[in-house]
Amino acid sequence: MESPRRGGRRWLIIGAVAVVFVLLIGYVVGGAAVAGGRVGKADNALKTTVSHNNTIAGIFDKDPFKDVKFEGDNPDLGGAKAAVATFKQQVSTWQADVSGDRTALERVRPELSSSLLTLPEQATIDNRRHRVDAGLSALSTAQKAIDIDNKRVAFLEAFMDALAGFVALGNATDLAGVQGQLPATGSNLQKAAQLAQPPAIPPEVTPIVKAMQQAVADLQAMVKAVQANDEAGFNRANAALEADVKTLSNFDADAVDKADKARFQPLIDAYNRDMKIAAGS
Repeated sequence: MESPRRGGRRWLIIGAVAVVFVLLIGYVVGGAAVAGGRVGKADNALKTTVSHNNTIAGIFDKDPFKDVKFEGDNPDLGGAKAAVATFKQQVSTWQADVSGDRTALERVRPELSSSLLTLPEQATIDNRRHRVDAGLSALSTAQKAIDIDNKRVAFLEAFMDALAGFVALGNATDLAGVQGQLPATGSNLQKAAQLAQPPAIPPEVTPIVKAMQQAVADLQAMVKAVQANDEAGFNRANAALEADVKTLSNFDADAVDKADKARFQPLIDAYNRDMKIAAGS
């Protein structure tokens, strides 16, 4: 017959094992619940980020002047300015999406670290952390493109104003009209020149801005020559203007397009690569 002391010890051991078993079940269930909550938050943030992908992707290849006609003696500057305004609004929308998505991902990121409680579900948490990190990387790349686009908008606004000034100069019917338009045109060109800084604005743009500035300076010299009845000065200014026109006529727009593509392609590749991971593909 088993002694009462020995039998009690056995039941204590059985009870202890049962308690440990219950604790283990609680640990697994509780850990799964905690992990599930964290994974769910990450999934929601990732879903929103990925849903904005098609819109944000436009950052990299948007041509604000796609439907604007610049050919001929009377370019559609009204359409061009409207296109810049629309592009500016789109950049603002992209910025709001990127900022909101980044905040959401940064909020869930600390919850995806390793812990003893979530150890049973760590593989799932690791997967979401990897995807969240990829999403944050993609948004960082998108922010670089937005920063470039904001600088492009600032340059284009000044440049469009300068172009409008040149059209007004061309439409002026007398010396007073030319003289009156030159200061504002020169000021807008100076602003455009200050904003035409790489890498946001391709260096291929600089020659046309400088040529336009030189044309304004030569027009001013021509006006002074006429006012002073200086025929030699007028002839020099006229020859200089002809050289300016030649420089402007030789402007290589294709080189600017190629520079834009070369500038954005690495960003496009990095964004697409990271966003694919964020989407779980």
